[in-house]
Amino acid sequence: MSTPLKLIGVYLIAIIVQLTVFIDVRVAGVAPELLAMVAVIAGFFAGTERGPIIAFGAGLIWDIYLPTPLGVAAITFALVAFAVASLEEGLFHDSRFQLFTVVGLASGTTVIGYALLGELVGQRGLVDVEMLRVALLVGVINAALSPLAVPVMKWALVDGERR
Repeated sequence: MSTPLKLIGVYLIAIIVQLTVFIDVRVAGVAPELLAMVAVIAGFFAGTERGPIIAFGAGLIWDIYLPTPLGVAAITFALVAFAVASLEEGLFHDSRFQLFTVVGLASGTTVIGYALLGELVGQRGLVDVEMLRVALLVGVINAALSPLAVPVMKWALVDGERR
């Protein structure tokens, strides 16, 4: 199976789980951001060229269900994925702890970036103290879930012919 088809499958599973399971399952009123986690992990493993493109696709799918203008999550995810890919290339060594920390920090950053960009395009009320609490909890939850997501993303990013 080709990488694009695998990624589409990952996107669909992530959005279905997000919109079904995590409608009711929350930690202190906050659900994980599965598509943000997909975007961050793509940045980490796919690099500065492919990572932001994969993240942009995840963001577009998430944008369909969000109240902000189309593209806000996509742009935010792509920017964060690019930042993660850039940092990974220069600073990080592939250890599990570092990866899970990066997923947590970058997932929280997507929440803040989404709110800031949303405000810039006219969606009022996104930036407040509650946003910081949500960003912190999303980061912690996504970091905790990343051991489940990382193997799936590694599988999706490897083309079958190249193994």
